Amino acid sequence: MHLDEPPADALTALGRIAWAAIELESCVIDLCSLVKPVNPRTDRRPVSKQIEHAKAVLRCWTPSESRDAAISWLDRAAVAMDRRNAALHATPMVRFGLDRRPLGYALGEMPRAGRPYFSRPFEVDALTELRDVLSEAAAGWREIMLALDLALRADQVSAESGRVE
Repeated sequence: MHLDEPPADALTALGRIAWAAIELESCVIDLCSLVKPVNPRTDRRPVSKQIEHAKAVLRCWTPSESRDAAISWLDRAAVAMDRRNAALHATPMVRFGLDRRPLGYALGEMPRAGRPYFSRPFEVDALTELRDVLSEAAAGWREIMLALDLALRADQVSAESGRVE
């Protein structure tokens, strides 16, 4: 087995992980910016810190279904982003059989957030599973953004109607 470069289909699957990660991060940044407006082009905080801050702000909002859904969505996104980080910052490895012949590539994911070391086979099925986690974490983003926007507008209208002029 020639091991200079992983198979093209596995590299394509890794590219799909990167794309799903880019999409999820964009969704996270948009939602966090809606909750606590900041300029995403100048905000240099790691996404994990943006998530923590947005959740803290949301917890101060009046309890509602949309607020709770946003917190849950951010929790799922944070877990997926951590898995993304583990995979994209993994150590590339070559797996060997008992006969010392190479079996293929793997990604050695270092321990993170209480998870043990993990060796992910650098194969399409294993990589597709991670891409699916990222895509599923992004699901529902648009609906949550719309619900939060409506909640913010309702709060503005309520605040404006209570003002004495």
